[in-house]
Amino acid sequence: MLENKKTWIIACVVPAMMYALLVGRQSIACRAVDGIIYAVMLFLSGQLLWNIFLYAIPAKRMSTYQWMLLVALSVITILFVVGIESAAVFLFFPDCFTDFAPSIPVRLFISWLLFVIYRLFYAAYLTEETAPPVTDASLPATVQLIDRITVRSGPKIKIISVNDILFLRADGDYVDIYTVEGHWLKEQTMKYMEDSLPPDRFVRTHRSYIVNIHHISRIERYGEQQLVILSNGEKIKISNARYQVLKQRLGL
Repeated sequence: MLENKKTWIIACVVPAMMYALLVGRQSIACRAVDGIIYAVMLFLSGQLLWNIFLYAIPAKRMSTYQWMLLVALSVITILFVVGIESAAVFLFFPDCFTDFAPSIPVRLFISWLLFVIYRLFYAAYLTEETAPPVTDASLPATVQLIDRITVRSGPKIKIISVNDILFLRADGDYVDIYTVEGHWLKEQTMKYMEDSLPPDRFVRTHRSYIVNIHHISRIERYGEQQLVILSNGEKIKISNARYQVLKQRLGL
């Protein structure tokens, strides 16, 4: 999800503003304040929920206890979001609270719907992550491997040896290349990098990450999530579908 912070911020701001415009009978100024507060609460609670879902409540094969935990979490989240929003409006914008208060029950219901949508989105994201890697039949069978990558560093051109690369991370239409010296953006696709980097040294552990296996220190598991720990301490996600490929490359 959350690898692209800009997308996540937009995903919080848009429903928050719609929520502020549709609920209650407030003035335009109060609606703007309402939307901003709710967007902040969505962002903070969403970040927290994602980690709770990832490490404590799986999307598949949920036990009765985990279902009860999910229901309790939904109640706590809704009360937290709407409660903090109500308190902020009451304390800092008391003139807006008169029109705000009657709409609190509706706000609780809308917040519950957003929780359900968020949970469904997480389940869909996890399903996509656990699907087997798809091969692109339109690409040629043989791709010329690269041993260096050129990137712009201000007015200069920097040449990065693939041996120096720790990992690559998707960043929108770019790939962020990390070395011990720093990181640089390259306008290129992850698919191209995956096909062009030496397969005996690089493996795609996640749709957003490619790692240099020579820099892998260990593999750890946190709840349902497995992570690659690199020699510099960086933690990289491993999707379930790509874990077996990684084990083969490492000879495990």
